[in-house]
Amino acid sequence: MRALLSRLWAWLADAAAGQFDASQAMYHAVGGVLHHTPGTPTLVVRAPGPDRRIQAGYLITRTKHRLDLVYGPPPQGGGLRVPVVSLAAALPLGGGTTLAELMAHLDGRGPASAQGRPVRAAVSPQSPAILTTLATSAIRNPDNTHQYLILAVPHPVGGPPHLLGARLPAPAADALRHAVRAQGAALNIDVSRIRPDLPIEWCPVSDERPAVTTRRDQGTPISGFLGKHVQVWGCGGIGSWMAEFAVRAGAAQVSVCDPGTVTGGLLVRQNYTEGDVGAPKAQALAQRLQAISDTVVVDAHDGAVPDNAADLTGTDVLIDATVTIAMGHVLDQFAAVEGPRPVLAQVATDTRTGTLGLLSVCAPGTAHGPSSIDTAAGKTVLADPALELYHSLWQATLGGDELVPTRGCSVPTFHGSSADLAAVAGTLTSLLGMHLVAPASGTHLVALPHAAGSPHHRFLPHDLPPAVP
Repeated sequence: MRALLSRLWAWLADAAAGQFDASQAMYHAVGGVLHHTPGTPTLVVRAPGPDRRIQAGYLITRTKHRLDLVYGPPPQGGGLRVPVVSLAAALPLGGGTTLAELMAHLDGRGPASAQGRPVRAAVSPQSPAILTTLATSAIRNPDNTHQYLILAVPHPVGGPPHLLGARLPAPAADALRHAVRAQGAALNIDVSRIRPDLPIEWCPVSDERPAVTTRRDQGTPISGFLGKHVQVWGCGGIGSWMAEFAVRAGAAQVSVCDPGTVTGGLLVRQNYTEGDVGAPKAQALAQRLQAISDTVVVDAHDGAVPDNAADLTGTDVLIDATVTIAMGHVLDQFAAVEGPRPVLAQVATDTRTGTLGLLSVCAPGTAHGPSSIDTAAGKTVLADPALELYHSLWQATLGGDELVPTRGCSVPTFHGSSADLAAVAGTLTSLLGMHLVAPASGTHLVALPHAAGSPHHRFLPHDLPPAVP
């Protein structure tokens, strides 16, 4: 209540001082109570929609909780026809709880005001055309189905309209269909003939149109991945998480490759689920990434590198998370090729705790590849006592640092939890995103807050002289 009263006070003070800004105040295109009926699905709207007063669309069922609005020809497999109507004025009194009440509000025939005068909108009646197009859609949808209606309500301060999602429950929709069929060929529904008890429900709308949506990660370092083509080689403890973070950051295309198979032990810290056990890691990760975003293009390769690994055309950044010397040499060869090429990066963690992170970045135009940059950084780190925390990243593995996770396992692995590896991978992804905006070559050293030492971040810029041909 204190926050509400404080905002109300500021609102009144601004109005009294002539500084009222309706776009930022307690002001909305639709008045009344919150328009959300429990149990109704969310309507997802991403397309801006044609600039027409009345436009037919289709609602596609994604889940029992979600319907997606699409325009154009009816999609294969069906979809419920829904009219999308642009209103002439705002709805200061809301939409009501019955179809008749909604039509009255659309025509400005709402209930009496506090002074006893009827509230009327300065627009011509809209209900006949809206009711007719609603009936047209209803009779084209199967019986015993709900009938939806999307209203684009103009905002008093301008800009894109507010979207309101209405639904006639199946019995009410069938009653409307019956009325249409009884009337015959002359499809012009009389508003006065609507049963006053036909209920209307209100659906939450996930309005994701570009004109009204601002990404929550806008301006953050990881936003450097927005619209980029990313390749991730190695889908393990770091690579599987970095691939997901790149997708959530808005990458346009992500290519993942790994020759391994998901086993139950990997679920402790890698980005997989029980349902993935037995599946190729690249394929399982690709399915997860595609489930995160409808717009990203995901390619999966079951080899150590993609079949077309030598062709980096269109790739913006290549992340090597394999932690193998051979892959480092491959990336060094890419760096030596003349012409446009992507940002090249190698990532790793320590074997003892999984709380340290290493990122070697080779920006376009740098002659030395990530492996060479990593080698040079190692010499600097090992010679600096202040960076003793990171010495283990370049030193031989000590006894006890690695573990054999299952009996008979021939390849030891490193210690580390999902929480730590996801945190390390997230930090490295954000740091790499900065290099996609402002390219620079060098090595990042990072440590989680509970790592046994400091500093928690250090960047070693790459200043080696150009390679001799």
